Amino acid sequence: MQIEVSFKQMEQSDPLRDYAVEKLEKVLKPLVEPINAQVVFLVEKYRHVVKVTVHANGIVIKGKEETNDMYSSIDLVADKLDRQVKKFRDKIVQHGNREAQRDYRASHRVLTEIITEGPPEIIPQKEIILKPMNVDEALMQMELLNKSFLLFNNAETNSLNVIYVREDGHFGLIQPQMHP
Repeated sequence: MQIEVSFKQMEQSDPLRDYAVEKLEKVLKPLVEPINAQVVFLVEKYRHVVKVTVHANGIVIKGKEETNDMYSSIDLVADKLDRQVKKFRDKIVQHGNREAQRDYRASHRVLTEIITEGPPEIIPQKEIILKPMNVDEALMQMELLNKSFLLFNNAETNSLNVIYVREDGHFGLIQPQMHP
């Protein structure tokens, strides 16, 4: 498990670093290696913000909390991550889906996610991990990330698909078809 800690707009603090690492190691223990986590401590006026991003062999879990005390923010974000990890593990066990459990450990590919703003200029924003998964797993991942859509490689068709939340609360799936 690799945990990277950075401090923004504040002095580095070994006790804060140690406390956060200890909390995250406990919370992330159920996940399958390799695990890479980034923790960012940020102080803005009276707000103490902790942002955590975890990449664990194909899944991404994020959490952000802010309070007026950094230790409280760490505790709250650890609780949030703990709930997400348990939710993910419970869904795999509940479905009894051997393929999901195998894919959970499978190798993954990296795709660059791009976000456009303002004039029609494409700006690479960040890299995301893209692994083959079925539609149920993609839905679970989208819910874990608390996103309204998710681009994924459909393991059944070996093509890129998008799953999204429709206005009526149901889910939609975009499956591209090649033109003959």
